[in-house]
Amino acid sequence: MNRKMRGLLAGLLTLAMALCSAPAAAQNAAPPAAKAPRKVLLWKASSPTATVYLMGSIHVGDASMYPLPPAVEAAFDSSKVLAVEINVKNIDQAKGMKLVQEFGLYSGDDTLANHVSKETVAILNQFCEKAGFPKTAFEKLKPWVVAVTVIAISLKAAGEDPALGIDQHFLDQAKSQRIEEMETAEYQLGLFSAASEQDQLELLTASLNQVDKTQQLMLKMQDAYLSGDAEKLVAVVREQDTLPKALRKKLIDDRNIAMAEKVEGYLKGNDQAFVVLGAAHVVGDTGIVKLLKAKGYKVEQVSAEAR
Repeated sequence: MNRKMRGLLAGLLTLAMALCSAPAAAQNAAPPAAKAPRKVLLWKASSPTATVYLMGSIHVGDASMYPLPPAVEAAFDSSKVLAVEINVKNIDQAKGMKLVQEFGLYSGDDTLANHVSKETVAILNQFCEKAGFPKTAFEKLKPWVVAVTVIAISLKAAGEDPALGIDQHFLDQAKSQRIEEMETAEYQLGLFSAASEQDQLELLTASLNQVDKTQQLMLKMQDAYLSGDAEKLVAVVREQDTLPKALRKKLIDDRNIAMAEKVEGYLKGNDQAFVVLGAAHVVGDTGIVKLLKAKGYKVEQVSAEAR
């Protein structure tokens, strides 16, 4: 395995996390220009003993997303705990590559060509030629790994960077905060590897179909995010969601329930926590905000002008 491929596999952990939280599909409408928000995707949950701030995140981004409103930074600065999905700063690159090899490579003489249609192979080859990426690098990868790789390459070409994601921003800023993880890299990669082959193939098809519109899609998502309008963001996420139903349940709905229980654990404690999770986990009918309210907690969205 060459150096380029080893580096790519090691980097898939962050990108798999992004895909877990913001699945997207091709759309035709041009995104409106981003405007300064009157609201932010930050909620304050309260209990008799603790306060938890819940921040909706985009895991990849660009400079237009910053600076964040003072209300967000103030809530973070006053918190003792920073909780994220996974702490990507602590991922060992060698271990990351080993995990992807374990979960995402065919064994023996088996190859991707034995599992996908000739039409998909042709489209994938066209993508590789256009992106300047060696098509041989995909030969041993399972469909879900190829899908995430296609998304990774497309995001990079569109100028999107995991280093400018909201999670990374707070991980970089954390000084006195105790950093805790909601999940593990092994768990997140296991969600993809456990998907049926049909679901993986559908994910790959959707990834290839959206390649030429990646920048347009991300601008649309960022505009909804920067508006601070939860309902608008929900509409965009729904519009762009092409995950197979069973896979979506595993990647979004089931994880929301588990994450809400962990947030509740902070509410039952004494330390103020700042929890950063993919925005698709926070908002919507199955989102964590709604789940916490159903448990009887007071949860209110924070104003951008709050002090």
